[in-house]
Amino acid sequence: MITATTSTDPLVEVLASRLRVMDLVGWQGIAAWAEESGMSFEDLRLLLALAVKMEDGPAAISELAELAGLPPEAAYPTTHRLRGRGYLLEEARRYSLSEQGQEIVGKLDAAHRKGIRAYVDQMSPEERRQLEAAFGMAP
Repeated sequence: MITATTSTDPLVEVLASRLRVMDLVGWQGIAAWAEESGMSFEDLRLLLALAVKMEDGPAAISELAELAGLPPEAAYPTTHRLRGRGYLLEEARRYSLSEQGQEIVGKLDAAHRKGIRAYVDQMSPEERRQLEAAFGMAP
């Protein structure tokens, strides 16, 4: 039996209950794509970490491991596996996404955005106004 974990922070509880649709839709797409591509969760985590890091330029495996929440002993073989599949480029022991890797990350981002869209589409107009106000988007 699965028991729900609750927080004493009301904001955490509201967000957790409201974002379930977004998580479900987004991760269905990401997980399905990963299964079809034969990728592990470590592969996904490292790719997503590299996508975040790309704005700063190529990254060392240690940086990627920390950002992805992977121990270095898992990050090294994962990085080499992704490079072997053509998703990463290596230069001076620093890694960046190849063109093929950028396409993959784009697909993952599209799946994530699909989940966000599913969440926003089910919101009432009042909930949308409240969210826009919370993010400073209200006119």
